[in-house]
Amino acid sequence: MTFESSQVSTVLTDSFTTLVHQLSTPEVFEGYADDPEEAARIWGTRATRYGLVGTMLGEFRSCREKYERALDYTIERLEIDVPESEREEMLSPWENRPAFDDVPPGLERLTDAGYEVYVLSNGDQAMLDDMIESAGIGDHISGTISASDVGFYKPDPRLYRHAAVQTGTPVTEIAHVTASWNDVLGAMHTGMQGVWLNRGDDTWEDILGDADLEVDTFHEFADTLGI
Repeated sequence: MTFESSQVSTVLTDSFTTLVHQLSTPEVFEGYADDPEEAARIWGTRATRYGLVGTMLGEFRSCREKYERALDYTIERLEIDVPESEREEMLSPWENRPAFDDVPPGLERLTDAGYEVYVLSNGDQAMLDDMIESAGIGDHISGTISASDVGFYKPDPRLYRHAAVQTGTPVTEIAHVTASWNDVLGAMHTGMQGVWLNRGDDTWEDILGDADLEVDTFHEFADTLGI
């Protein structure tokens, strides 16, 4: 791993799993599925697959639509009894995802030191607005960049290049902080520095090289920047 803190002028961060808890959480299926953990895993995996296939085939679908379709798939596959009227309610936790404890103070350290922080996410713009409001981090976010703005999902390099243009920053001066290993790789292969936020004490999947930096929290990232 090699990370050049002196090159960083702008910080990008992913949204769900990085700033706030993930979308496909088991509690959505509590009271419905025999194994909520399994149901959440299938839901999240299927939604991700829909996004990747849509991007590759040029058939983009919004983040909300892919999660709605993935929810339908999960319910049918596991033969879960959920009335149609309650499926919309199962999606409502998106609007109230709590921030991880390190996020508000960690972002404050970054912005107090003069860094602009932007959210780069596969989530739709409305979802990102709700996330930022419910997490209480609006004062530390300079802007949001959504896959829906351009019609392809991460880790497509075009989205990272679009983010660089939107922030007015050369790709080599951007550090992208994310809990997703494929998101790290997408940023790095675009020329950004990829920071893996390893919240689960996981092992890095070394298939296309190491992350430029691995941290446990935004505080550790701020420490690495020397602020």
